[in-house]
Amino acid sequence: MSDPTDEVLLRIPARPEYGRILRVGGAALGMRRGLSFAEIDELRLAVDEAVILLLDGSGADGDTELIATFRFDDSHLEVEIATGRTEALRSNAVARFGEVCSPLIDAYEVNPDRGWLRLRKAPAQVD
Repeated sequence: MSDPTDEVLLRIPARPEYGRILRVGGAALGMRRGLSFAEIDELRLAVDEAVILLLDGSGADGDTELIATFRFDDSHLEVEIATGRTEALRSNAVARFGEVCSPLIDAYEVNPDRGWLRLRKAPAQVD
């Protein structure tokens, strides 16, 4: 990503009830990037699953944060979410995330030891 102005940063308490803020933010930015309604729903579901994964079993009490960075250009939207987890993500939760999200997004990376992930979604090419 070459233009740093095409970046939005959201910090929310690491509690499930705040995950909606990330879903709505991702949907709004997806709309600006030209994603179809179906693609926006896929992105919204993937962001929701990302929040579920990152908070899985963390027992977060709101003192920690989820930090979401949305980056976008003409070709895609990228969502990076990190948390201050001190324990690794469970491998079965990471596997479930992959199974659910692989058909929804173009690419993803997960670092289970750092509690970090990145999603990418691009609008479908219409010929």
